Amino acid sequence: IHVAIKRGKSPDFCHALVDSCPGSERIADADGCLPLHLASLSIGLATLEYLYKLYPDAINHATTQGYYPIHYVIFGLRDGSNPTAAVDIVRYLLDCDPNVKLQKHQGESLLDWACKREYNASNIGSALEIIKLIYDAHPEAIEDNTFAQNT
Repeated sequence: IHVAIKRGKSPDFCHALVDSCPGSERIADADGCLPLHLASLSIGLATLEYLYKLYPDAINHATTQGYYPIHYVIFGLRDGSNPTAAVDIVRYLLDCDPNVKLQKHQGESLLDWACKREYNASNIGSALEIIKLIYDAHPEAIEDNTFAQNT
């Protein structure tokens, strides 16, 4: 399933793989990535929704480097994937679980982390929408840890 998601296979193809290998949505790769992390790279909301419904706890699973699925959405912006889908995926993840807005990477709040990424002309609009979604979900993060110290 990991390879199929990385290669952008259709949601139906991914469903068929998981159906043929029940439990594969819970298997992490060597970096600790679950299929939900990889689906968060903005390949599309349909596959992500499917994987979330199969294994909701994956939304709170950090990789070996401490990244959660929502971090992967923001990574996906950098790689030129679908910026519009990224906004929809962030909205979905934030709506699924109240803990998502509190997920940190190496002590940085999600808002802080998203603001420090590098964006370009093709993804800046979506990045700003994502930052607004994160802020709206957890405005207290503006005073959190390193964000307040570095502004």
